[in-house]
Amino acid sequence: MGYLIEVDRGGCFNCGVCMDVCPVQALDMTRPEAPGVEAAAGGGPLRWMMEYPVQVGECIGCSICIRECPVAVMTLETVDGPTPLAARQGPIERPEPVVGWIPWSSVTREALKPTRVSPYDAFGTWQVRERVQPWQVWTSMAGPDVANPIAPCQAACPAGTDAGRYVGLVAEGRYDDAYAVAAEVNPFPSVCGWICTAPCEAACRRGVLDEPISIRTIKRFAAEHGTLPPVEPPRVRRPEKVAIVGGGPAGMSAAYYLVRLGYGVTVMEAMPVPGGMMAIGIPEYRLPREVLRAEIDRIVGLGVDLRLDAVMGRDFSLNDLETQGFNAIFLSTGAPKSRRLGVPGDTLTGVIPATVFLKQVNLGEGPRMPGRIVVVGGGSTAMDAARSALRSGAASVTVLYRRGFKEMPAQAEEVEAARREGIAFRIGATVTEVLGANGAVRAIGIIEQAPTGVVEKGRATWVPVPGSEATIDADAILVAIGEEPDPSILPEGAGIETSAWAGIAADPRTLATGRAGVFAGGDVVSGPKTIIDAVAAGRRAAGAIHQYLSGSTDGEADILATVRYPTPPEPSLHLDLEPRARAHPPLPVVDPTTFRATQAGFGDAEARSEASRCFRCDAVYGCSTVQVTTGRGPADGPDRVHPPGTAPIPGMPGPARPASADVTSAGGDR
Repeated sequence: MGYLIEVDRGGCFNCGVCMDVCPVQALDMTRPEAPGVEAAAGGGPLRWMMEYPVQVGECIGCSICIRECPVAVMTLETVDGPTPLAARQGPIERPEPVVGWIPWSSVTREALKPTRVSPYDAFGTWQVRERVQPWQVWTSMAGPDVANPIAPCQAACPAGTDAGRYVGLVAEGRYDDAYAVAAEVNPFPSVCGWICTAPCEAACRRGVLDEPISIRTIKRFAAEHGTLPPVEPPRVRRPEKVAIVGGGPAGMSAAYYLVRLGYGVTVMEAMPVPGGMMAIGIPEYRLPREVLRAEIDRIVGLGVDLRLDAVMGRDFSLNDLETQGFNAIFLSTGAPKSRRLGVPGDTLTGVIPATVFLKQVNLGEGPRMPGRIVVVGGGSTAMDAARSALRSGAASVTVLYRRGFKEMPAQAEEVEAARREGIAFRIGATVTEVLGANGAVRAIGIIEQAPTGVVEKGRATWVPVPGSEATIDADAILVAIGEEPDPSILPEGAGIETSAWAGIAADPRTLATGRAGVFAGGDVVSGPKTIIDAVAAGRRAAGAIHQYLSGSTDGEADILATVRYPTPPEPSLHLDLEPRARAHPPLPVVDPTTFRATQAGFGDAEARSEASRCFRCDAVYGCSTVQVTTGRGPADGPDRVHPPGTAPIPGMPGPARPASADVTSAGGDR
């Protein structure tokens, strides 16, 4: 696959700005031999100016040309197979310095970016900006306060992690810097290096050329091979105190940012261990306990007062916290309540919420799960419960899911790991009843389902197949069909509303509840989401609380100014555009007799090689020199031949570009 740049030639007015601003020199302008409208001094007409842009190299999808086209006639598409490329149109003809009038046709044959401050020359400084409105085709129209474009991986991360920057630093062997960048907006970079759902990878532009970068595994590598710098003390020690109810990823994230801003922070956690579902919901074979403990300890070491086994409603109330002098309270109690099956027999002994079972496993209670186990659900909790049941003595484990494998919310690697361990899957089956004897489970009733072909809210709909009823023998059923908040923590008259599905109602912008000084965020508001979503919610809450207590107009901006880890701008970038396979860490050892983690990460050579595949979408916008080291990049000259298996663009003169060439060029120079 590849990116294809399309041009409406009828609307193009031949300015050549797109050629000038392309960081990888994927565009050139046609140079016709026909006479133009200008006449040479004392002679006939000059050759016509450049007519329109053509794609002559591999595009990285940055869309700078699209943003900067003054007449908005360019579009970007993806194509199957190699992108068809035109021939390089020839070397740049630089006019000799003269005094007085210079023919326009000569100027337009020159690429400006390497030699001029701006392709707009004296009319404005070149700097790529996001367009606030479609008509704002020149960056100066957007105004000075419009942010630079950010890489798709950073935009896809709920916490806004600058993945491109730390991936680039790993490629350079700068592991300390890479770790610091990964940690600047996420106090749990090591945890996320193990278990993040990696939305950044789904957005990675490299995936159009071949496969996305292994961003999550690179983050884990940086955390394992780098060292974080000491945290500087807060610039201001503030007198206000903040209480956080819930020590999961949202609560601990909020605590981290608030203590960095100088507030006194106390976290009340109901469990005997901190970390929320990271600690009691995710088995150790997926997230080693020492990894989680190290990151919790780093936060607590900044001065956070952590109180364990402190349950709201049993050990303290909201009134107590306010009486004790806390100026703001953040509720981040998560979504610990498991949904019931809602079918006849779901109260029989042996029907167990998967979250309860996982909590027992992770707190070291050693629950035994002998016999035939059925797990209902298709998400990460279901996979964790199934694999943990196998490690807890189950004779067999079967996962029931009502749709197909493609619709399963669990990550593909989790499903593959479960299958490698011998766990069976019954796909396209929904539960109709739980059958029992003497008050205990003995079987589960199901009916087959089939897809309708209709997609609703982004998911395929499935319906029961008449006459397909069946039963599966079971000694225990682990229910993992979703979790929800527990509203019982809020006493009557608390002044805090709950939503129809039991979550706390909070202002979507400020996270404030109906009670003054009380904020809420994370799963207790949104319902079950990912750890990186919770981390982002914690930072938003910290920013909102900071605004409430200090009068700041932008709390998150104050946080980012405090935690940012600056690295010097890169004077040049080296891009590898040769298609090659994504690197994968070795498959974990199949050993369902132990909870010990067996998933290896990258070694030094693997990490740097994989990181070097990055298009560096984070930096190409502002880097003046970009060198394409391998792949279909820029190269002048008539000696290039057309790559096998593709055809020249119709109507384009001259030879076509090669499928691969070891070429180097500097930002826009042809």
